[in-house]
Order: sequence, then structure tokens, then C-alpha cells
Amino acid sequence: MKTTTLIAAVSMLFPLVQAAVPAHFSDRAKEILADSVAVQPAEHPLNIVYFLGNDNEPAADYERRLSEIMHYVQQFYAKEMTRNGYPNRSFGMQMLENGNVKLHLVRGKRPHREYAYGTGHGKCLEEIREYAAAHANTICSDHLLVIMPTFHDEEYNDLQPGGVPFYGLGRNCFALDYAHFDLRHLGQNTHEGRLLTKWLGGLAHELGHGLNLPHNEGTVTDMAAMGTPLMGAGNYTLGMKPTYLTQNSAMLLDRCQVFAPAGDKTAFYAECPRPEVQAASLRYTGTALELTVRCNNTTHVTALVQAPPYAVNQDYEAVAFCATPEAAADAAGYRTYTLTMPLSELTARQNTGKGEQGIDVLFTQPNGLRYRWRTTYDSASLKPGDEIPLSKPESMWQGY
Repeated sequence: MKTTTLIAAVSMLFPLVQAAVPAHFSDRAKEILADSVAVQPAEHPLNIVYFLGNDNEPAADYERRLSEIMHYVQQFYAKEMTRNGYPNRSFGMQMLENGNVKLHLVRGKRPHREYAYGTGHGKCLEEIREYAAAHANTICSDHLLVIMPTFHDEEYNDLQPGGVPFYGLGRNCFALDYAHFDLRHLGQNTHEGRLLTKWLGGLAHELGHGLNLPHNEGTVTDMAAMGTPLMGAGNYTLGMKPTYLTQNSAMLLDRCQVFAPAGDKTAFYAECPRPEVQAASLRYTGTALELTVRCNNTTHVTALVQAPPYAVNQDYEAVAFCATPEAAADAAGYRTYTLTMPLSELTARQNTGKGEQGIDVLFTQPNGLRYRWRTTYDSASLKPGDEIPLSKPESMWQGY
């Protein structure tokens, strides 16, 4: 059964859930969440852990505050997925009867200081694995959001939080909590409001990494219309200025385990045959780069265009494009994807007309495995009609 057909079928079996905003939420949260959209129930909810050292306690009122924040972030993803053509899809969450989000409270074996930003994640993840082994059926997916309260010392406190891990690592991601991390401050031009934009946007951005998303920038047209992509610099704008998910990000989330609706029994991330490229070409038309790829074992083909260097955290301005596939695959499962990248849609850093540029073609498989295929070209030497040599398909690598 095709992926789109499967999603439509399970949506009929499992109606959309439009949950009322819990009565104990703050008035500000009720106001912000009043226009919530229904979200399809998830087959595999996101695991959310509140992690403590053996010598500290949660920040005050953390269950209400973080429940409000996670509802807000879930709604951001749901509305952006809907806008991108995937109605009412978002990451699932485990819920308590009172409407709060289920936060697994895990207390580590070491003092809080030993779970610091640079090295604390490994110890933390090891102890969460021990917790999962001792509490059967509590961890519901391969994706994990870990939230730790801020350090309190000469450098960090509730008005200047930090010290703990705050980044994405594969399907795991880390964020922090502090006493003023509260939707009550959303959009306010106050110290607490600016802090909330930074750390709420940061949570949503790092969560994106934990949900399989790479950094990416929008096209010139999209950014003029919609603001800043979450997976670009949106961690500094969410809640304060217009922020959105690129279609590239939405396509990757379409095959993310925790976005799969109830009833979707896909064996996410299980080993399977890799995409095979039967034919591919990259041509410069004079105004755009046109990529054509014929491949199998693939649901989505997208691309990121960027200037070097290509290292991690050097790719925030990689401009995202998406391919249009043929209506149907052939008998052997091959389908042609066509991707047009107008140079006028590249941001100033990429559209310099000189020097090396890189194109990363991203292949997303039906079960969420992802492959990257990088080609470089010299933008200064392009002439209309040029065929740009592509790297060998064997140079694709899994994960990104």
C-alpha cells in the first residue's frame, strides 16, 4: 500500500482529536492555544524526560509550564505540517488524565553538575536507558526529548539559564527548564519575554533535529512571505516574529516515526534496501539548476544548496528545495523526480556567482531512513545548457 493511501486509511479509522485546553492552564496559555487545530493520534509518541541530578529538584510548577509549552510546540508543527500539505500531523505526546503532558521524571546517579553541557549527555542517556529497562512499555518510540533544569551558580540562574546540554544528537535532543520558562511571557518585550523566545525557539529547533531535521534556509520568496525557517535561525524568532517550517522539513517529518498516525505499522528505521539511482542529470538552464533523478525505495527527494564549509553548524543557510515526482512508479519501483532550483531563490550567501557551491540531494525512504548525496559545482563557470557532473551514487551515505 502506498504511504499516502495508508495515511488516508488510518485517518478514517482513528478520528482527529481536538482536546480542550485544560482548565488549570494559565489564562495566557488558554488565549494562545484557543485556535488549536486537531492532531491525529500517534502510533509512537515522543518520549519526554525531565532529568535531574541526585542533588537538585525540578523548577517550580514545571508540569504545568512544560505542558503548556509542549502543547504550543506541537501546535506549531501541526499548523505548519497542515500548511505544507500534511493535514493535522504533528509529533504525538503521552498525556495524563488532567491534560498535562506525561513527563518521565528520571533522577540520575550523579550530582547535577556532572551532567554539564559539554559531556553530560552521554551519562544522561545511559541512565535513561536504565530507566527504560526498569519501566517496561514507558518508552514508546525511538525519539527522546530530555529537559534539565538550569544550573544555579555564579554564571547561571533563572534569569540567565544555562549549563546543561542543549542540542540535538541523532534521535535524541536536549533542552533546559527554568522558573520563568512560561507561556505567560510569550511575545513580551521584557527580559523574561526575550528569554522565552530564545529558549522556546531553541527547544523547538533542537527538537527538530531530534525528529530527523537538518538545518535549512528558506527560498527568497518564502522568507519574504513567511519569515524565518525554524531550522534556520527560527530558534531566535519563534513566538516573537513570523517563523515557519520549510516544505523540505515537512517532507522529512512525513516519514518520522513520532509523526506516524495511529494504525501506521511501518517498521520505522529498520534496515532495508537503500535507494538505487537508475539515472540522474543536473543541468543549468541560465536561470535555474534542474536536477532529474530516477530512483527506487524512496518517498521524498529534496535538496539543500549551500556554500562551503559543509560542517555541522555551518549549514544554517542551506537553501531548501523539493522535487516533484512522477505520478506513479514503474513495475520495478523506479520513479522520476524533477527538482528545479532557481538561482534567484538562493539567498545572498549562496547566490554570489563565484566559487564552489554544494548540492545535497536528500532521499527519504518510506520507513524514515535517510540518505544524502552531495555534488559540488563552480558557480562562476556556469553557462546556459551546461551539464554539471554528478558524484557517483555510491557516495551516498545514510543519515544526516
